[in-house]
Amino acid sequence: MNLPVRKIIQSFVTPTCLFLIFILSAGDWDRSPSRNFSLLAETGSLQSSSTGTLDDPEFKDGWKKYSKEKDARPLKAWFQSHPDVNIRPCKLSKTLDFEGLQYFSIKCQDEILNGFFYSGKGTISDPDSIDSIRVKGPVKIGKVVYWDLSFSAQDLPSDSSAERLEKPNKRPRLPEKPADNLGLQYFFSIARRPAYRPAPDGKEIFFDSSCPLVFLGKDGDFYWDKAIYFSFQASCIPQSPYSWVRIRADFSGNLVLDNKPSQSLKEGERFLAKLKIQSIEKDKIVWSEAELFHE
Repeated sequence: MNLPVRKIIQSFVTPTCLFLIFILSAGDWDRSPSRNFSLLAETGSLQSSSTGTLDDPEFKDGWKKYSKEKDARPLKAWFQSHPDVNIRPCKLSKTLDFEGLQYFSIKCQDEILNGFFYSGKGTISDPDSIDSIRVKGPVKIGKVVYWDLSFSAQDLPSDSSAERLEKPNKRPRLPEKPADNLGLQYFFSIARRPAYRPAPDGKEIFFDSSCPLVFLGKDGDFYWDKAIYFSFQASCIPQSPYSWVRIRADFSGNLVLDNKPSQSLKEGERFLAKLKIQSIEKDKIVWSEAELFHE
């Protein structure tokens, strides 16, 4: 092939090939964004799926460290990575209203999870209907770490607003000492300064109408002593660790109520109570010989 003919062919082939390459590349480029977008969409859906459940092993481990070992850090990290927590089949139960704070527990079949509160001004009137909660973070009240809750708009009263979810500036104060009940005066004194101390021999405390006990629920400690316990909270001093009053049932699962053996207590009921101090530890009082009376 002579030189003029070769140049003519090259001048035709080169632009044509380039044009075909451009068309094919443009077709690939046109399709690739949809594939990339699909991949991003799938990734995004995985990342946004952060609803937690109470049967998550990490939650159970974190709760054990919080409730048994007084270490709130693992549970705090879990709540941070799970903004919404589905609590079903458990139920949210209100245990106390005090100084503008609403205290809650989560009642499950085998245990009761205590230590939640809501600092908004709207009243949660039907906690049993709430399927999920949001935990804003831990708040230390006195010596106890509580978990500050927030709720979705559908769970709040109609007159509530987002601004009302802020914590109140004023912290609840411990009540004044009762004038005549010397045993309750002693309880208030040690509740203000929780610490290990020798228990006075046979010291009896009567929780009168100025500080009734609110029933939280029953729980079991079958691993250690195979016993059933009735849990209460001293209504007038919820920010002290000594406010948690745990009474061991007898072998039949009863305790003494109005001078009779009974186990028919309803959550939220308030009782007068007479108990003896068995021991005083840093974070709890061990009680014995409990007698309850309807308020």
